Amino acid sequence: MHREDSVSREDQCIHLPDQCTCRRLHLVRKNKKMSLQSLKSANRLKMRQVACLTSSWIVPVRHRTRINPPKATKKGRLLLKDQKRLKLKEEYKQDPQKMLTETLKKSGIKLCPPFTERAVTITCTGDIFEPYVPPEGDGKAMSLTPEGAKQRLERAKNIGVTQLHQRKIRQFEPEFTASEFAWKAQKIFIDAHNALQDFDKNILHRLVTERAYPEMTKGFQFKTIRWKFLESIEKPRVVHMRTTDMIDKGNLYGQVTVRFHSTQTLAIYDRFGRLMLGSEDIPKDVLEYVVFEKHLSGLYGSWRIHGKIVPAWAASLEPIVKTVIIQASEDTELTMQDR
Repeated sequence: MHREDSVSREDQCIHLPDQCTCRRLHLVRKNKKMSLQSLKSANRLKMRQVACLTSSWIVPVRHRTRINPPKATKKGRLLLKDQKRLKLKEEYKQDPQKMLTETLKKSGIKLCPPFTERAVTITCTGDIFEPYVPPEGDGKAMSLTPEGAKQRLERAKNIGVTQLHQRKIRQFEPEFTASEFAWKAQKIFIDAHNALQDFDKNILHRLVTERAYPEMTKGFQFKTIRWKFLESIEKPRVVHMRTTDMIDKGNLYGQVTVRFHSTQTLAIYDRFGRLMLGSEDIPKDVLEYVVFEKHLSGLYGSWRIHGKIVPAWAASLEPIVKTVIIQASEDTELTMQDR
């Protein structure tokens, strides 16, 4: 009994460890499976995290092809003639005038040359050609003094050239004479200044050229002029004659300079009726050199005032008295408040 018991106990002892080991192995395997699963799940999580992190800069390799390729590749595929056509199209957008000119050329229409509009008149010249130079001290120096002798000598030198141009004027006006024209010029001069103080534009345009009209009327639109021609100190005299052609040799213009030494009165009032210059009661001696012009070859040409020659030695004009606003002082303001 004792032996059998011992054997069974041994068998039991041997069997017991086998069960433990099996359990242990089972547990180890189970743990290994769990560890593998946990590793796999961890790897999956890592892959997802990496994918989430890298998704912002991942570019898909394959994508859908575009129907319309980009402009750069499109231009690269075009032919040379197509490239030129597109280039011209862009130029025409920037400059429409170029498109118009080229289309007209292709259609066979002749283009007009470019020009700038300018106010041009052929009834008068634009300036005084070969202006008369008045001698210094004219109207004051006596013929017996050295200055008067010089004036007479210069006048004698100028006679030859003046007579040459006088003959040209007589080709168009056979009855033209210097002495008669001087009195006729004085009448034109008086009528023009009377029309200026009345501001009669129609009469002024008949007696004054297109060059002299703006010079005479400038600044007098809102002013009042009072002018009178009292008498002639010396009779009017023609001192200079010149002729010139413009555009064509047959298109001839004549200019005659007349010397006026007379007594006049002049007063200019501003728009408020205040006196600006001169006086209506005080007469003054005035020496003037007025240029008259005529379109000789023109059918309806007439002698008109073209300008005035002011010598360098002439006396300066009187200062103009301007109307200004007088600012009220503090004393006057106080008195106004008291009232």
